[in-house]
Amino acid sequence: MAFTIIKFLPLITTVVKGFISNAKQDYKIRTFDKTREKIDTIEHMMIKHEKKLNEMRNEIEDLRKKIVFAQLMNLILSILIIYLVIFMR
Repeated sequence: MAFTIIKFLPLITTVVKGFISNAKQDYKIRTFDKTREKIDTIEHMMIKHEKKLNEMRNEIEDLRKKIVFAQLMNLILSILIIYLVIFMR
């Protein structure tokens, strides 16, 4: 029995075709898979929205402080007007 490559030629060609097919599929997956880019985009959008949310919270807090100050001033002025009307007759 002599070792001949002709006996193993169909097996070798099948293995080589499978290897080439797998390599092409791996290349397609790497080049056309946009999952990482999509995840990065979503993370960027989340960070952007978190910053915007924090800015809005700060703005709401500032407005709340201004409203409380305005209400306090109105109360003080109302009390002063009532005092002047009652006691300055």
